[in-house]
Amino acid sequence: MHETLGTRLRRERERRQIALSSIAVNTKINPTLLEGLERDDVSRWPSGIFRRSYIRSYTEAIGLDPDPIVREFMELWPDPLEVWAEPVAGEDLLPPSASVNGSAPVQPTFTEQSFAEVIRRRAAAAACDVCLPCLIASALFLLSGHFWTPLGVSVLVYYCGGIVLLGNTPGVCLFGAAPETREGRNYSGVSSTL
Repeated sequence: MHETLGTRLRRERERRQIALSSIAVNTKINPTLLEGLERDDVSRWPSGIFRRSYIRSYTEAIGLDPDPIVREFMELWPDPLEVWAEPVAGEDLLPPSASVNGSAPVQPTFTEQSFAEVIRRRAAAAACDVCLPCLIASALFLLSGHFWTPLGVSVLVYYCGGIVLLGNTPGVCLFGAAPETREGRNYSGVSSTL
């Protein structure tokens, strides 16, 4: 009879007389997640880096080599985020629920260049949102001879007007949007022209 992974792990833990509660305390993993693993129920397990980290920590805590166990675990219960992101059989297809109007969503990738581009856009948006109210206040200062009151009024009108009219500040609308957003797509890959 073929034993499941959870059963084998529980048997090994019990053979070594290691309490599940002590593993939970030492690894900082919720005991219900560990109990679920031993019952082959990982439906409540997190996605991403924590998924591999938890199974690795549990395996090390019971004294087993983690690499083959992590591989088997990921084959049995693949990370939902990784399954969604991987192309199927060399095609660039994603689940139909992630598609809008029959087109495949854009998959952003993280690179140093894209990170620098995001920082550059945010800096330009912040500079715009700081400088424009100050310029308006400076012009009003020349007309009225007072600086702080016109600055307060111009900041209030600038930000409130931007939020009401544009849904965000003018600097963010002009510079902060990603190129994909300006072309009708956002980072989630869903068309913004719904």
